[in-house]
Amino acid sequence: MSVGCLTYSSETWLMKVEHEMKLDRTEMKMIRWTCRFTLKESKKRAELRELLALDPVSLVTKNGRLRWFGHVERKDDVDWIKYCTVMEIDGIRQMG
Repeated sequence: MSVGCLTYSSETWLMKVEHEMKLDRTEMKMIRWTCRFTLKESKKRAELRELLALDPVSLVTKNGRLRWFGHVERKDDVDWIKYCTVMEIDGIRQMG
């Protein structure tokens, strides 16, 4: 089973704690559905992940972000993506 559908393009997400918690709940719901367990059977998260040999979705997204960061860092200095990481904007940011 892959968490690809949950983490598609997650390298560039700005993820808040609420988003990470929602992803975790959705992942557990999908794992329970796949294993045909209900909430009443009270299996622990670690047990269910071990059954399918899965890493937590939060770890998968963090690894993806680090991989993307390494990709950007290896780019040429003239590349626009690399330039955006060091770019400084003059002036004061407007409210709103």
